[in-house]
Amino acid sequence: MTWMLVRKIFNDARWLLLACATTLFAFAWIRVAIVSSMQTHQLQRIVRNLPEMVKRLSPVPIEELIYYPGLIGFTFEEPIVYLIMAVWAISRASDSVSGELNRGTMEMLLSQPLGRTRYLSIHTGITLFGVFVLAATAYAGTHFGIMSTDVEVKVATSRWQAPFGFSMPGQEVEENVKRVPMTDYVEPKVFLPAALNYASLGFFLVGVTSCLSACDRYRWRTIAIVVGFYVFQTILELTGMAVDSLRWLLRFTFFSIYEPVAFSTLASKDTSDGWRWLATESKGYIPDLGPLGYDAVLVGLGSLGIVAALVIFRRRDLPAPL
Repeated sequence: MTWMLVRKIFNDARWLLLACATTLFAFAWIRVAIVSSMQTHQLQRIVRNLPEMVKRLSPVPIEELIYYPGLIGFTFEEPIVYLIMAVWAISRASDSVSGELNRGTMEMLLSQPLGRTRYLSIHTGITLFGVFVLAATAYAGTHFGIMSTDVEVKVATSRWQAPFGFSMPGQEVEENVKRVPMTDYVEPKVFLPAALNYASLGFFLVGVTSCLSACDRYRWRTIAIVVGFYVFQTILELTGMAVDSLRWLLRFTFFSIYEPVAFSTLASKDTSDGWRWLATESKGYIPDLGPLGYDAVLVGLGSLGIVAALVIFRRRDLPAPL
């Protein structure tokens, strides 16, 4: 019965997972190609003239975004990347309890030799499997994009060379474009901490949605509540980043512990910094968390939601199908 249930749930989700993974892989690869066409010296001029308001909305110091680790790491902050993970996590986790109740199929499932705990564990496990597939796909697209992309670099060369290496006054200099592999500027492995943070975000969303799904009987209402929570958290983040006097709002949004760009730039300077539980430089009596510490918070909150969903689902009375 267990393998039949696994096959049934996986078949229900496979086309959504395939569509999300394909889109994510293509987007990550194409975005690296777009970044490779940017001239960093031109970006420096743009950054200097940006308004202070725009600089405050940057997830990292704006100066970090003019280098390739920051530019490529920003892939994980793009709205479409947020949306793909949210679509998968919310749609599949909401289907676990309220979706089956809404369709009137939960009674048929539980009439089989199948306990509630085992059913919800299998459904949630497949959803989490999809979360890690999407994170791996995003990293794979970034990796292959870096490995297959060249960067145009302008090299100053003289039209003619003075004998014995001497430079002569009035010697003409011209700029030639040279193509250099992207790997000369950034290594794909520095984006592994960002991909893990992305997976942790999906884990958190699965936990929150599963908990709400276990409480409700209508899938549309579960999705509406989670989407409302997601939008409210986004508003808190933008307000806290834009207004200095309201920065305390960042403590109440899970987006404040989703920092893939910061982790990518840290790992580009020192690979070990991307795999620390605590930050190397902390201020105050309480040490600041490192990348793995942030991931642990997201996974911990998601795990609490999943455990709460199991407890609620085991104890609640299931309404009769309409």
